[in-house]
Amino acid sequence: MVMLPYLTLMRPLNSLMSAIAVFVGGFVALGLDLSYFFGFAPLYLAMVIVFLITGAGNAINDVIDVDSDKINRPGRPIPSGKVSKRKALGFSIFLFAAGIVLSGFLNWICFFIAIFNSVLLVLYSSVLQDKLFLGNISVSYLVGSTFLFGGAAVLDLKLPLLLMLLASLANLSREIVKDLEDIEGDRLGLLKKLASDIKTSVASRFGMDSSGKLKIKYGKQAMVNAAIASLTCAILVSPMPFILGILGWLYLVLVVPVDIIFLLCIFFMAKAKGKKQFSRISKLIKIGMFLGLIAFVAGVLL
Repeated sequence: MVMLPYLTLMRPLNSLMSAIAVFVGGFVALGLDLSYFFGFAPLYLAMVIVFLITGAGNAINDVIDVDSDKINRPGRPIPSGKVSKRKALGFSIFLFAAGIVLSGFLNWICFFIAIFNSVLLVLYSSVLQDKLFLGNISVSYLVGSTFLFGGAAVLDLKLPLLLMLLASLANLSREIVKDLEDIEGDRLGLLKKLASDIKTSVASRFGMDSSGKLKIKYGKQAMVNAAIASLTCAILVSPMPFILGILGWLYLVLVVPVDIIFLLCIFFMAKAKGKKQFSRISKLIKIGMFLGLIAFVAGVLL
């Protein structure tokens, strides 16, 4: 029970999902050689490493966001007093260090990714999460890089790299849409609810001027255009595994519905005007991402 608050700091479900993405990245790289696949210890070590580093990133996020969590998430380990800020920071550093050291037992590519992602997770929590596009790009890269890490662990980057690119582009569009959803629906209410000690952070995110009047830093249309461009790139990348001869016709057939969903999202984005519309688009992109993942796995299996 003593360790439960520390495990909560790691957000174990979120960390587990990252580890599963590593498994998928390794799986699409190894293909159907199941005897090789189930006996390949580096892939499972890679899953442990990503679980640790993702957990470290979640913990450091709680350390940095402790003031806002006192208002928005008072039940979290630090604001509730179950774990001190100092101990949470030490726990996060330990997890980062453990993940990086273990990655050194895999190969230099995994070691580099582990270091780079660890630094980026710290930068995201401390600086980038309040920067609209930079924060979105960082999150999207981190999501996609889990697939790449799985491929790097088994020393085959071709298909995991394409999966990473597709996932990152689609997720970038979704992250921007989620910001549009917040700006359109919650911008005024959000300011009323937040305490003055986090006002500066919110002002930076939404571009508030010095007088305190809300002013969206990036115009809605510019954000919509960026989301559309990112999703368009995902559509253009989607047939590449087939074109390069890595996956066959089954993948191409299964990825067509994904592209249709993304095209519908682009159409809806061009017309969306409020929170509900952007919320539906965000969910639709998520469905498309899931179907895209199925297309990759099925393309490898069959």
